[in-house]
Amino acid sequence: MGENSRDSLKLVILESGAKARTVKKYLGKGWLVDACNGHVQDLPSGKSKDSSKAMWASKSGELPKPPWSWTDRAERVMSKIMDKSQKKGVTEVFIATDPDREGEFIAWRLSHILSPLGTVHRVSFNEITEDAVLTAISEPREIDMALVNAAIVRRLMDRLVGFRCSKFCRSWRLRSMGRVQTPTLGYIVEREQEREAHVPKEYNSVNVLSNGIDCGVRFHESNDPDAWKDDDGKHFPNRTSNTERASQVNNLLNKHREIKLEYVKESQAKRKPQPPFTTDTMLQNSSSILGWSIGKTSSVASSLYQSGHITYIRTDSTRTNENARKHMRQHIENKFGKKFLGDGVGESGKKKGNVQDAHEAIRPTNPKISSLDVEHDQNILYKLIWSRFAASQMSMSIRERRALKFSCIGIEEEINGTSSWRIHSGWEEVFSWNKKDVQTTAPAIGFNEGSIWTIDDDSILSVDFTKPPRRYSESSIIQMMKKDGIGRPSTYVSTVSKLQDRGYINKEGSSLSPTENGRLLWTKVAPFYNKNEVYGGGLFSYEFTSRMENNLDHIESSEADAATKWEEFSTIFRQIHND
Repeated sequence: MGENSRDSLKLVILESGAKARTVKKYLGKGWLVDACNGHVQDLPSGKSKDSSKAMWASKSGELPKPPWSWTDRAERVMSKIMDKSQKKGVTEVFIATDPDREGEFIAWRLSHILSPLGTVHRVSFNEITEDAVLTAISEPREIDMALVNAAIVRRLMDRLVGFRCSKFCRSWRLRSMGRVQTPTLGYIVEREQEREAHVPKEYNSVNVLSNGIDCGVRFHESNDPDAWKDDDGKHFPNRTSNTERASQVNNLLNKHREIKLEYVKESQAKRKPQPPFTTDTMLQNSSSILGWSIGKTSSVASSLYQSGHITYIRTDSTRTNENARKHMRQHIENKFGKKFLGDGVGESGKKKGNVQDAHEAIRPTNPKISSLDVEHDQNILYKLIWSRFAASQMSMSIRERRALKFSCIGIEEEINGTSSWRIHSGWEEVFSWNKKDVQTTAPAIGFNEGSIWTIDDDSILSVDFTKPPRRYSESSIIQMMKKDGIGRPSTYVSTVSKLQDRGYINKEGSSLSPTENGRLLWTKVAPFYNKNEVYGGGLFSYEFTSRMENNLDHIESSEADAATKWEEFSTIFRQIHND
């Protein structure tokens, strides 16, 4: 865009200073670029006279019109921007807040605040690159009121639930309840109750190592009366309750020190790459691969986005830009060769269930750059995001696999083992920076049936007990929220954080457990609101919460009327709350 044809400057306003600095580099002279620092106006809070109101009246067919109030320090920030813009003669404004529901709400409030300057445009981009920014500014649009209305209804629902239910829960000396937070707490409390109800069940197993392959004794078939099954009825052939027999087998293996290969079944195992990251899969993989908290991942990813290195980080979609895929595929072919190219995964534009498909998946803005010259945490997360996108365009990895059956003198049970080695790395090649050594050759002894294999070390007789179900981690609770549709990309991190901040859950290592107050809220207070079933459950049930999230999505996509959905919710809430 460069030098402006007019004498006056044009103002571009974004949410963060980091984004503003990046965009300023692309626009140059003739442009004033500033940041509003997030939400500027919202429902009344603090010392405002309307801060204690739970809801506002409205005519049928219309949304309430609450008095939007300044957020903390926003009035001073916006006054400075207005003063500077007026002094410099700004007559045209481009609002470039985030390309989602909340970003659209911020843009709507900014459009009212900045209207005295002149013409106000809304622009949005999924990545902060020069091409994306210049294209967006050349193609301004109107404020999307469907997105704004979805954001308003979400606020009204959360306000009503938060204020009325929190007032009720203070009778138990608890701080608050939340429309999405409380059902999320429910998962964690119920998992803890499952753990406490668990009765450990003993089992025995015998394992032996030969030629580097771990083999296990198969004690029972599923139709055996003595077959070992867990509490859910799942059969484990390598487990037995017969301690005496397990000990006999173990002694025989250690006595003879060899096993005979009786049968070999050849096969290949092909592993497909996964689609590019969505918000939840990025948070989950960062936790499992890097060991990061969801808060750290969110913060580092945000800085990468604001610096223009990756696309927008709040998304449920796995689809990506065709041009970006083309550049990535060229890079893969040049670096690894044609045999490393695959069909591509995650490219379908089909929307599934509760997926918000407004944006692309999270991907690098420049596919040819696999590593950045930035601080360590930013670079390591960038490499993870780059690798995931690259892998989505690559071929499957292939392993040769051999299912083996052995016998041992004096033992009637089968001894089973599996040998596998990779013959084509495919997509795994771009994750080599994070992978341990992978076996790429078969055992030197080969797989001739009838051959005798020497036992490497003493066989191991294990006596163990079944474990209770694992506590949720930050990443697995988000996975559960996503599965049941009670959260969205913009709320995953804040929901879990608020439960910790309000003293309802503890984090021990990576595990989440409920506090006494958390248990009290879910087991004693929430049932008052869950006794009347609506849409398959009560106010804090997973079914009702999911239904309301879907309603917001339908408002956003103009498939539902905002006022109608708000009236429906407020009517149901009054019935439940007053019963």
